Amino acid sequence: MPAIGFKCPNDMGFAYWKNDYAEQKCSHCPNPCMARPALQAAAQQRQWRGKPSVTQLIQPTLPTYLAIVKDYFIEPMSTIASMIGTNSHQAFENAQPNNWLAEVRLEDDITSGQFDAYDTTTKTLWDWKFFGAFRIAKALGYTPRWTKKVITRGKNKGQEKWEQVFEYGGVRDIREIAIQLNYYRYLMEKYGLEVKSIKVNMFIRGGLDATAKRYGLTQPAYIVPINFISKQWVRKYMVMKYDALMKALEEHEREHVDIPKSLSFCNRRDRWDTSKTYPDRKCRDWCNVHEFCPYWQANYAQ
Repeated sequence: MPAIGFKCPNDMGFAYWKNDYAEQKCSHCPNPCMARPALQAAAQQRQWRGKPSVTQLIQPTLPTYLAIVKDYFIEPMSTIASMIGTNSHQAFENAQPNNWLAEVRLEDDITSGQFDAYDTTTKTLWDWKFFGAFRIAKALGYTPRWTKKVITRGKNKGQEKWEQVFEYGGVRDIREIAIQLNYYRYLMEKYGLEVKSIKVNMFIRGGLDATAKRYGLTQPAYIVPINFISKQWVRKYMVMKYDALMKALEEHEREHVDIPKSLSFCNRRDRWDTSKTYPDRKCRDWCNVHEFCPYWQANYAQ
């Protein structure tokens, strides 16, 4: 059961998809959030076909499970980032130079994955990521630090205030990316494609604006090298995630329960629980199926 329609940002209720678009409710909206071509593009959702993708397996198991077994609605605005990524991937695929492979799907007994690009000359696996500035700063190893700054203009000139600055040199936050691409490497080498190095070209979705500069970024795109992970470890990890998801789906079918006992809640890292003023940001703002999650219901449902 995939996403089945839009959740209106103008509080006009829900609109079911029909022929990759929404029913008349969207057509007659007095204050549309997006033009029809954009809404139609947003309605293109991947269907569950019985085998999880690599991208699904590296996500927390509970929301992946809920997105499979529940009919849910998405907010149109939440699809903009993925549409930018999809269209950019298409442009890159059309511009591949000689001796490069692009958008090749491979699979094994538990999953399937589609790598973005592969340079057959250097044997480099490439991936394109379109992230917000904060996500790229974390991937590069920038870490926040609070410091005092003297105000230089305005009515408070000369006074001190606390300001958060980002400094280079911390631990790079690339765990899920590294697992994803190392499993692509595992699949590629099973098919005879040797991988000598892995690189991610990260693009700032909003460009090099004031926010990006505040996070320490100085250019709109970065190439980030990804270290190899033991193929034995990454295979074992993905099998564990596959088994957890399939066990939950089997329990759902067999016992007709919404949340199987074998499933656990997302941990603090998965929920983006890093802020005291606004905890669980991903859980609250970026999870399409949180309304079905007991954790969200207990903590944030009104």
